[in-house]
Amino acid sequence: MTEEEKIKKFLNKHCGYITTAEFISLGIGKHQIPNFINGGLIRKVAYGIYIDNSILEDPYYILQKRYPHAIFSFNTAFYILNLTNRTPHEIDITVPRGKRVRGNYNIHYISQKYYDIGIIETESPSGNKIKVYNAERCICDMYRISGEIDLELQNRILNYYFHSKNKNIDRLLEYAKIFNIYEKINTIVEVLMKW
Repeated sequence: MTEEEKIKKFLNKHCGYITTAEFISLGIGKHQIPNFINGGLIRKVAYGIYIDNSILEDPYYILQKRYPHAIFSFNTAFYILNLTNRTPHEIDITVPRGKRVRGNYNIHYISQKYYDIGIIETESPSGNKIKVYNAERCICDMYRISGEIDLELQNRILNYYFHSKNKNIDRLLEYAKIFNIYEKINTIVEVLMKW
């Protein structure tokens, strides 16, 4: 199998993406990557990340490929989870304190103790697997950190959520206890569940 065939096979198995480390694992040296770019097989989309030249870039997938510890949250998560149709102006991510992320993102830092709560895997708008906080975690974050989401959008999100077949009120209340906002969330649940 030629190097180009190896790369094409890898790209087909991995959503069209390949990293410098993955080139090396295929036995292809870093110094050869420019040849595949110039040959039109791949193009560079971020530091150390390349994409099949025949597909469109997925900014969500690229961000998580570059920063695996970045979890989509707040407005971005609500958009990905179809709890709002408002496309976010900037990408919201949550990362553990002490982790660095470079780029024009709305970055939320959280202690490791709370970082893993509510992480799920879903598909980006382009259909690639990404990690995002679930709806219940995002609703708790929305009320835990005031001022991040305007009141009109909050109401719309709650309306979508409480009319959703996928809502999990028990989980929402469990998370509310963990984040010390139980009274606030419980009041919202009592009001909206009567509708």
